[in-house]
Amino acid sequence: MTKRISSLFIFLFLFGLKSLIAQVTIAPTMLFLNEQNRFGTVVVMNGSDEVQEISIEFPFGYPVTNDEGKLQMVYNDSSDIAQKRGLHNAIKGFPKNFSLQPGQRQVVRLTVRPQNFTDGMYWSRIRTTSVPQTAAVGEAEEGEITTEITYKFEQVTTLFYKHGNLNTGIDIKEVHANNHEENIDVVANVSRTGNAPFLGSIYLTVSDQEGNTVVEKKISTSIYFDYKQVFTVSKEELKPGNYEAQVRFVSRRNDVSPEDIVAMDKPVNQSINFSVE
Repeated sequence: MTKRISSLFIFLFLFGLKSLIAQVTIAPTMLFLNEQNRFGTVVVMNGSDEVQEISIEFPFGYPVTNDEGKLQMVYNDSSDIAQKRGLHNAIKGFPKNFSLQPGQRQVVRLTVRPQNFTDGMYWSRIRTTSVPQTAAVGEAEEGEITTEITYKFEQVTTLFYKHGNLNTGIDIKEVHANNHEENIDVVANVSRTGNAPFLGSIYLTVSDQEGNTVVEKKISTSIYFDYKQVFTVSKEELKPGNYEAQVRFVSRRNDVSPEDIVAMDKPVNQSINFSVE
């Protein structure tokens, strides 16, 4: 009789991105509902050549940045944030468990049940897990020991729910430059204001003494609470001299419709000066 060693599970966490390895894709990566429209759909598509077992959960979570400005997800928050802004207990989804044949797609219907919501934006993650139905590696003769490897992929997208009057903003605490041997780090420490996450873009513009733009950078981001943005500029792009760096926050993203974004009244920016020897 063939013996099998316990399965090896590999977790792949993608925040709103498609898994190229699993070839199971989710659309949309951000779903926006509101008190006038509490119903939405998510489409799960199996682009692999294997039958996939799919399960869907709705955990509460949000991204934060560490001291280096790297994004990290918080899921087990011990504070009352989940009670104040979490949507996970108000979501009903169907189906939450199903199988997908190769090339097949499944529409998952979502509903936000009425709650005692106050004004603001609420959210939940949509965690979609896919596991191949069969994943044995190699063939075994009678009496041999084989290993079965199961790849378990998790993709995380987001459901937002808008209720009442919404507003958001960015409070820039400080902007400074760290001068390293090979690069300059322009660092912005900010806090989000208002009752909705900031979904937008952050721009860095570096100008020389004559006012000429020598470096431009841009990232799209979601800011839920406190946030640190670090832009790294190689000194190879800068001649010796004095420079001005401006960091600007704009509530606009190419991957999100302007109708879905809670917009600030105007962009927020702050500038600093630094020099390169």
